[in-house]
Amino acid sequence: MERIFISGTFSKRLEFFLLFCFLILPIILFSCGGGGGDAQPSAASAKDITAFSFTDAANSALAQNVTGVISGTNIYVTVPNGTSRTALVATFSTTGQEVRIVGAVQISGTTANNFTGSVVYTVTAQDASTKTYTVTVSEAPASTGAIVADHQAALSFDSIPDAYITAAKSNLHIAYGHTSHGSQIITGMDALKNYAPYGAKYNWHDGVLAGALDIRDYTPDGDLGNPDRTTWESRTRAFLGPVNPSTGRGTTRPEINVIIWSWCGQVSGATEADINTYLNLMNGLEDDYWDVKFVYMTGHLDGGGTAGNLNQRNQQIRNYCSTYNKILFDFADIESYDPAGATNFMLQNATDACTYSSGNWATEWITANPTHVLTTLAASCGDCAHSEKLNCVLKGRAVWWLWSRLAGWNP
Repeated sequence: MERIFISGTFSKRLEFFLLFCFLILPIILFSCGGGGGDAQPSAASAKDITAFSFTDAANSALAQNVTGVISGTNIYVTVPNGTSRTALVATFSTTGQEVRIVGAVQISGTTANNFTGSVVYTVTAQDASTKTYTVTVSEAPASTGAIVADHQAALSFDSIPDAYITAAKSNLHIAYGHTSHGSQIITGMDALKNYAPYGAKYNWHDGVLAGALDIRDYTPDGDLGNPDRTTWESRTRAFLGPVNPSTGRGTTRPEINVIIWSWCGQVSGATEADINTYLNLMNGLEDDYWDVKFVYMTGHLDGGGTAGNLNQRNQQIRNYCSTYNKILFDFADIESYDPAGATNFMLQNATDACTYSSGNWATEWITANPTHVLTTLAASCGDCAHSEKLNCVLKGRAVWWLWSRLAGWNP
């Protein structure tokens, strides 16, 4: 075998070169990386869809944004009745590198797809791993009658699907004009919001806040009879702003899509003509702001019983809402029944304080049910103006039933 001889000078140069490679080059290579080092494995494998919606800006078929509910790897969206699902454009956020449907790259806010059936989105991560999401878009059912939140709604509270609680928090923007009696609804909602076992499920906020229902409390100012029987209507128009004929919303606050006003005793002294004025003004608002849902309301009990003027006027409101398929929060009906729902205490001259001819249905029920969750909620409820805390809790439950209905739930 032939031997190769290396001179002493060349050998030293070789040693120096090898030393340079082992000690200096790693420092240079590390510096060239921008000081950040290698990408974190979690970032390289990230492939979630974190938000999904159909915006009115990207979809001519929609008059409002519709937000999807993400549950695991399923995404559920309910679009208004009559919406064509054949070419909807989704707006989404993802932690992945790329999103495809059957090989076609998806661009958020741009790519249209046919959602008449389930659609599978495949998200690819930096490391080439993938995750699939199944998107199901349902069309809300056609209106088949009035939506009435009454004592039965309060009793049906536990049957509300979580997805529609989430949808209400995502999609509804509510303005609620009221004074003291109307605050009972908010007090009841607060009791649910602050009940630890429910967590953040029934969270609400005065204004937009992620994960909370948006309710502009005491907005607009006043109630249906304060300062008079008509000012509430002009305040509604001033609050919403001139109507946008293309969207059916107010131009000043285009996000507001639900308006609810309460009474504070004025139904007791109202005439049939007074209530007709109220109903006609509500109908006029509905005609002009056709993409805003207006919630009608009955007046609180006053002890007059079946034959009293209050009951006659409340029945006038109920009949109108039933005949013309309106949305009604039946304030009086909710405070006519205890949670058992078997006895109509209005027939026994019940008042807004839950008293009736031979007792107080709220205190009697709590005494008989000391360990019930409603008793616990009532005990932790804030001051319930003019009434018992159990009444406020029941109204809080009934109004969440209503919000879920307005978000698309059809039980």
